[in-house]
Amino acid sequence: MPSALEQKHPKHAIVVVVDRLGAGFLGPYGNTWVETPTLNQLAAESLLVETALSDSSELERIYRSWWCGGHAMQRKPTQAESLATLVSRCGLSTTLLSDAAAILEHPLAADFDERIALSQPAPGLPASEIEETRLAEVLLTAAERLATSESPGLLWIHARGMGGCWDSPLILREQFRDEEDPEPYAATASPAREVGTDRDPDDILQVEHAYAAEVSVFDTALAMLLEVLDEHPCSEETLLVVTSPRGYPLGEHRIIGSIASPLHAELLQIPLLIRPPQASFAATRLQMLAQHHDLHATLANWLGVSGEPLCDWETDLLAVANGESAPRANCAFAVGTGERAVRTPAWFMREFDQDQRVLYAKPDDRWEVNEVANRCGDISEQLAEVITRFDEAVNSSGAKPLPELSPELIEGIE
Repeated sequence: MPSALEQKHPKHAIVVVVDRLGAGFLGPYGNTWVETPTLNQLAAESLLVETALSDSSELERIYRSWWCGGHAMQRKPTQAESLATLVSRCGLSTTLLSDAAAILEHPLAADFDERIALSQPAPGLPASEIEETRLAEVLLTAAERLATSESPGLLWIHARGMGGCWDSPLILREQFRDEEDPEPYAATASPAREVGTDRDPDDILQVEHAYAAEVSVFDTALAMLLEVLDEHPCSEETLLVVTSPRGYPLGEHRIIGSIASPLHAELLQIPLLIRPPQASFAATRLQMLAQHHDLHATLANWLGVSGEPLCDWETDLLAVANGESAPRANCAFAVGTGERAVRTPAWFMREFDQDQRVLYAKPDDRWEVNEVANRCGDISEQLAEVITRFDEAVNSSGAKPLPELSPELIEGIE
């Protein structure tokens, strides 16, 4: 059988990952006060997954889901071959480019043909220009790499993003202020602290404006990368993915940053835009709940690689958008330190401290403000059983069916 490079039209993929990029600050996901023209245009050309949910707050687990499939709730590391290994075997190059040591040193990162490390000391002051920021540096380096390569193969770009330094120019932070608003956040360290019940709203607003400026930096830098990609000879065979492993709490549940990781929407809901060439899914929105293993399946199928599947519920998102049925119930799961969570079309529930549960009605309560467990006890019991059965399924040595959802879990209650 001919290798991928020997085929007439080998396919390629570029994955752009920005850590701590929450969906709620992006125009394609409904934000109206942070201008993201590049992402808006990309969404018009892409398949946009409305509700993509992280399965963990931990990068090591998330990347196992992305690179090998499976789910973060699996307690034993998978022995399946990684996406990079399978792609390399087909004759395509694989490159990992990142400014995050944790990603470059991930056990599965060694499967890439080449790892490009970007490391500079944290800046003491905000940058003067967008191009001088650490986030822009990652994307501009990737653009230079792409411009000089004959074919992308699998190019995986991971930026620390909002999980790293916040060095956006002060002028970008200023643009979101009204006259009565506090002075802009002037530090470059990403803020991380608990927020008390007597919190000052101005303190959170200051951080929100700085975060919005980082989003603006990303949007501008992404435009530079897309310009190079669209002019590349292989652009007509290249799939582009823009996503994030996890979001960034901004005080919604009394946490700012990464000092703790309660499983809530601000942490779990992530952007996922998939642009095949030739606008084949332009302006398409996918309503199903998707997770990291679904991106693994989508990339594997696009690149024409095959491995032993870790589970029978991975979903090729492009296939579903093309009319195929999803192979699993419409639910998603996440695991954290001492807690688990489940999302269905109608509900989101966290389990923590062994016997504590909080419940929110979806999709109306988007950011989980109104807790309703005491009024919907039966729903909580049903969801707890669903989590337990999913945990058993993903940690079983043999095939076990995934839990079925009752009508109340799918449609809600009156």
